[in-house]
Amino acid sequence: MIREKVYIRCTLLITTNLQKRTIYFYIKEQLITPATTPENGYHDFSESDVSRLLIIRKLRDAGLPLADIRAILSNPRTAPYYLHKQIHQLQTLLLTTEETMKNLDEFSASLPVCHSFEQLSECLKDIELKPDLSRYHAQYTSRDASRIAQYLWQSFLDAPMTEYRQFLWQKIMQSTLEHIDSDLKIMTHYLQTLSPEQLDAANINQYLRNQKIIALTPDDYPSFVEELKDSLTLFATDETQKKKWKLLYQPLIHPSTIFAFSISSLMLEFHPDYKKYYENIHGCCMLLKDYLNTKEGEDFKVLLTSALQDCCDFEGSSYGELEVAAFFHKSVYNAMSVAEIEEFLSFI
Repeated sequence: MIREKVYIRCTLLITTNLQKRTIYFYIKEQLITPATTPENGYHDFSESDVSRLLIIRKLRDAGLPLADIRAILSNPRTAPYYLHKQIHQLQTLLLTTEETMKNLDEFSASLPVCHSFEQLSECLKDIELKPDLSRYHAQYTSRDASRIAQYLWQSFLDAPMTEYRQFLWQKIMQSTLEHIDSDLKIMTHYLQTLSPEQLDAANINQYLRNQKIIALTPDDYPSFVEELKDSLTLFATDETQKKKWKLLYQPLIHPSTIFAFSISSLMLEFHPDYKKYYENIHGCCMLLKDYLNTKEGEDFKVLLTSALQDCCDFEGSSYGELEVAAFFHKSVYNAMSVAEIEEFLSFI
């Protein structure tokens, strides 16, 4: 039985198509940590080790650096972010190479025989060989739009992609693409600035939050509204969170919230859970709105108004910004420090 297991593992190891020295290099780099047989010191590769080697080999074939592969192996949920990064780099390299070859080919075809340095210098005087990639802007923005759409609605992308859902998703993507160079432009840069680990942590928090909201029933609304009030009180009394909100509200929070709200009609058809989410959060925010307009809620309204000042648009977002502020401490908007946000905005 033991001999049979060893044979199976050796057979699986061969399927990785990796040389022995490469495998030992990955062991040295601790990308895999196979057990060692005490009797002879040989490595005993498990099926999990072989699977990791296959992943490493395929990602290396795609040109991913070991640092990114290490991060993916540590947290597989970050794979889409690192793959997006690699695709972007490969696309830039490809287009740069093609444009450079085109420019060189045109220059070479028109270049006379140069008998001196001065003659060559004169020929190059009005020639620009550096590639201009601006005409490929649409290719980059299309991928950015996909990333934005996946971020905004990642909690609702698990349903089977039927023909009708594919049609709806294309409409959602088209709408996202139409906004990618305007009100979603800074959101695109912001997501690119964050590390995959930061994005993954924020996505997990948002997913769990959305699942909680989806599970609400009308009987749960009053208790959830109390949670909103508690969270908003903490937000309104936290100077750091208020500072971040005010910095990010106009360029980032408000446009992305309004855009997400504008897509609600499509999302309501796209995923049944979104209907539950939308109805529940809307119902709770309306209860909170009613509370703010009562005598009992006057002090709380003053607290929120003072904290948010002119950085709010409750009516425009159908009071959805109350939920954004309540969950701000665990959201993607809280991923940077105040200093990092200020530095980020200074380059926009």
